[in-house]
Amino acid sequence: MKGAVLLLLIAGVAFPSVVGYHIDPVKAQWSGWTSYLDPNNYVSQFLTCCWDSLERVELFAGAALNGGAYHVTVYDGSTPVMSSNGTQTQSESWVKFENWDQGVAFTKGKTYEVRFARAGENSCA
Repeated sequence: MKGAVLLLLIAGVAFPSVVGYHIDPVKAQWSGWTSYLDPNNYVSQFLTCCWDSLERVELFAGAALNGGAYHVTVYDGSTPVMSSNGTQTQSESWVKFENWDQGVAFTKGKTYEVRFARAGENSCA
């Protein structure tokens, strides 16, 4: 009996250590169209950091416009700290951003802003 209890405790400790950070998508009515001109050429979300490094960010996009090109930038206050480009492969799909222009050490508990913008022709990104 002691062996079974010990096994359950070890398994209970091991599983939470491998779970990555996950944010549920925001509600549809919170999203919207953006302008191609500053200062309204992006949508953003503020996140309180609980990670060490950023591997991937995804954006759900509607109609594939301008070839489906998007750009994401992570801001620490008003300072951009890293960015990436992504391409939408079809309308109403997830756009993945995985190839970052630089690696950044994030501070846990700090709030960062993630800004998404259209990229390409007629765009400011």
